Amino acid sequence: MNTPHIKISMMVIVVMVMSLLSGCSDKKEAKAPETVKDERPLIIGIVGPETGEEAAYGISVVEGALAAAKRFNAQGGIDGKEIKVLHFDDQSDIGTTTRIVKDLISQRAIAILAAPTGSSTFSPIHLVNESRTIFVSVGSRRHLKASGPFVFRTAVPDETATEDLIKYAVTKLGVNYAVVTAADNEFSLELSSLFKKALDKHHGVIKLEADTYDPYTGGHNMGAVISAIKKSPDVLHGVIYTGGATEAVLLAQELKKAGLTLPLIGGEDLFSAEYLQGGDAVNETLMYTTFFEGNKSTKMEEFLKDYGKANPDRFAALAYDTFMLVADAIKEAGSTDTTLVREALINRKDCIGVTGKTSFTPENMPVKHPVICSVKKGESGERVFELKQ
Repeated sequence: MNTPHIKISMMVIVVMVMSLLSGCSDKKEAKAPETVKDERPLIIGIVGPETGEEAAYGISVVEGALAAAKRFNAQGGIDGKEIKVLHFDDQSDIGTTTRIVKDLISQRAIAILAAPTGSSTFSPIHLVNESRTIFVSVGSRRHLKASGPFVFRTAVPDETATEDLIKYAVTKLGVNYAVVTAADNEFSLELSSLFKKALDKHHGVIKLEADTYDPYTGGHNMGAVISAIKKSPDVLHGVIYTGGATEAVLLAQELKKAGLTLPLIGGEDLFSAEYLQGGDAVNETLMYTTFFEGNKSTKMEEFLKDYGKANPDRFAALAYDTFMLVADAIKEAGSTDTTLVREALINRKDCIGVTGKTSFTPENMPVKHPVICSVKKGESGERVFELKQ
């Protein structure tokens, strides 16, 4: 009795199913949405101390970057548009740095250049990665490895610098060295470790290790260091010192007084006006540096003209090069999308600047070599730096 109703119901169901199937077959495949470029305004920000004890670092970075921006914009900028540079004083305060970086991110800056101070370099890292804002610490000694895909630094890595210097020293002076550390100086401990690795790599030999710091008195005992070097049973070809310029001068002078004609070998801290005041005792010292004004080139001439002040330091020179690296990457990318600009930064190799050639690894690490210098007596009797390599 109910059979007709069942048949009708079954037919209705079949029709509905066929209709649904037909509808599915008529639908076009959905296309993946096209990637939209994150174009930004032509803004590069700078953060660093412009007042206070660390002001010299921030001011050098600002002046170097502004000098580069002036040249780049005068040469046509990006498709005739100028890159705007905004700089702010973070007063060496982490909270102030964070506020400045947030403000630059809100203005959608393409990149932020930071002075090589702890507050300027390390506090904003999570902010710039989250916002995909390129962030470059200018001249920072501390590694920024694994700090995120948008964090860079422009500096000569001390690992590379110590290797280059030791390779030169072993070739020119000999293989036997004393390594003198100032253990109350954290960077001296790190630098001594790097010099030891470099000596091992380039077949140098550590015949003596000494420390100017006396843990029992909490002071420095240069006499003990000189005595140890003088008593060395092995011929030494040089004394590697990893502390600051003031103590390096004292060490050189005490070596000379003791009748030890051994050249000092050291890091970039010895490349200073203070060290040159050490008299004849500092002659023949070997050191590495990021920037040497006497290293003549077209880029150097342009930088000195653009900077317009006497005695620019390495941070000004690195900031000049860093601005040019970012600006050229924007041009190369053909876009202000920071992902594309980052790719351009990494893909461009051996970019020539005032501080030499610069490249980056895929992990954002700088690939850069130092200038090797020595100290000699100038024509007027003063000590001057001389380019070696």
